[in-house]
Amino acid sequence: MFKKFLWGAIFVSLILIGCAGTGEQIYQSNPAMQTVSTQHYEVTLEPMRAEGYNYFNQFRLSFTNKTNGDLIIDWSETYYLQNGKRYGNFGWIGLTFEELRGLREEPDVTVAAGQSHTVDVFPLQLIGWREEAVAKQDTTPEAGFTYGVIPAGENGMSIAFLKDGKVLRKRVLVTITQE
Repeated sequence: MFKKFLWGAIFVSLILIGCAGTGEQIYQSNPAMQTVSTQHYEVTLEPMRAEGYNYFNQFRLSFTNKTNGDLIIDWSETYYLQNGKRYGNFGWIGLTFEELRGLREEPDVTVAAGQSHTVDVFPLQLIGWREEAVAKQDTTPEAGFTYGVIPAGENGMSIAFLKDGKVLRKRVLVTITQE
């Protein structure tokens, strides 16, 4: 009787081990991209997966100016939001290690009337430093750092625009889940 019970327990354990997943985390975004539109502009924010991985590590921002004049994206006043709180500014794809180390104020981007601007950005607070590149002071793009994983929860940006000297601010958010 004991042997049957033991073999039964072993059999059930093997089935459970076989059914267990690989432990790979899969991230999803809801919605897949978020669009916010006003009479002055339209903003779309889309989380982007890390190349070859199932997690997100950057955002694609598309901005369309719907006015008759210039709008300026004020990157120094545009913040990464994580679960409703400001969590630093953004860097942009192509930013070199040397530029990142010397970054004091982010550049403004002027978008002309009726024009669109698209840029891939990543939260600066989430980057990871590559020690070997830091020691060598490598200056190639992305050599000294890696883009960090955007965590599960509410993520996005509080984007600031300048229109006729006035600051316009809008929050654009997505919810990232981890399975």
